[in-house]
Amino acid sequence: MGLDEASREADEAAAREGAADPGYPDLPTTAYLVLGMLIVNDESLTAGEIKVRSQYTVGHFYWAPAVSHIRRELTRLIEHDMAAERTIHVGKRKMTVYESTPRGERALRAWAEALPGDEPVMIKHPLMLKIWLAGDTEPAVVLEAIDRYLETVQKSIDELMWAQGRSRELGLLEEMRSRYPLQVATYTLRSLYAEMANVRQLRDEIEWNLGDAYQRHADHPKTAIRRRVRPEAGDD
Repeated sequence: MGLDEASREADEAAAREGAADPGYPDLPTTAYLVLGMLIVNDESLTAGEIKVRSQYTVGHFYWAPAVSHIRRELTRLIEHDMAAERTIHVGKRKMTVYESTPRGERALRAWAEALPGDEPVMIKHPLMLKIWLAGDTEPAVVLEAIDRYLETVQKSIDELMWAQGRSRELGLLEEMRSRYPLQVATYTLRSLYAEMANVRQLRDEIEWNLGDAYQRHADHPKTAIRRRVRPEAGDD
């Protein structure tokens, strides 16, 4: 369950004294992602709601797991007393919601503080790999693929902007227990805009250097730019 004030103070005191439980299980990153969705706003969420939250937050810079995957991780978290479940009634419907536990809070804090700052940076970009391996593929085909990708990037920007607006509308941004999600959201949005600009430049380079853009502008007044060779020194 979510921490009340007394429980939170006890946890902080235990952490200061080095008394926090060291026996946390070795769980995959997705388990901590799911746990974090419960902790960031100290909420009771269904598996489907966790999916939606992850889709509009961490899904833009890491991954949004499927509901089936989320359920597996929730089961694992409950087994290790890092999350709990309870049944609520919404009208005539019964729903199972999940909440963090004090042990889960401590485990997430310990996991997050082990920051992977020394791991090598690996950028995986499927579109770039396919273009690099495109061989003799006609530029028009490559440009069409790039256009579809740019549409996807724009959709991601729109979704992130919508998610931020909706979170602001619900008051979630003001109630976040962590100080960092807003900064990461800003970084993600900036990265998407940078990706849009970077790929647009790549598109232009392919179209002008390998495609027919130059020929399509054949009626441009070429006399505006022309070569004028200097006479050799000593020539009259």
